[in-house]
Amino acid sequence: MNFYLYTNIAAGILLLGILVTSLALENFTFKKISLKHITVIALFAACSAIMTGLSYMIPPIFGNIQIALGDWIIFLIGLIFGPVCGIISAICTDTLMSITLPSRLGYHAGYMFGKCVLAFFGSLVFLTKSEKRILLKVIVLYTFAYILQSLLLNQIWMMSWKGNAAWLDFVAKLIKLPVTLPIYITLTISSYIPIRKMLKNWNTEFVWCFKTDYLEKNLDY
Repeated sequence: MNFYLYTNIAAGILLLGILVTSLALENFTFKKISLKHITVIALFAACSAIMTGLSYMIPPIFGNIQIALGDWIIFLIGLIFGPVCGIISAICTDTLMSITLPSRLGYHAGYMFGKCVLAFFGSLVFLTKSEKRILLKVIVLYTFAYILQSLLLNQIWMMSWKGNAAWLDFVAKLIKLPVTLPIYITLTISSYIPIRKMLKNWNTEFVWCFKTDYLEKNLDY
């Protein structure tokens, strides 16, 4: 019981830390979050929660390999709209899932932090001024974030209430890693390309994935 409490407290501190870091990356301002951003964030968060819930209805493949189809959307939001929007969406998604699927997942603040990690690493794709090798960046950052979230962090949170039995789940995660990870990355890239085209009508100053384009047009190097 103490371990469960301590890990929840640690997760809460980590949540605060990643939120502050995200705000720092965007100069501690919410000016670039418009009503359109909020609408899209809410829509994507709902889709992520629904798709994750529906994933549990899909029969496992290869015995015990379950594909969760919702979390890649959180990475996508961070990729397109930046760290703050990504973190907000991750928090909303986990809250919605905790309400709608309490008996399936239980509650632990660490799962919310895990989703925030995906959103944060998604935003790092466009952290630099260079827009080269986007696919490579997505592959590397998604892989690192997924391994950190699924194999390390979620394992700790699960052990806090499931004990040593959580190691059986860890073995299943290792088995499914080479199966599910390419699926998530493919979904992310294939969704990013058309969404980016649709956002061309937005003010590019306020869209994270257009940050490089905006700087090149408005700043002298």
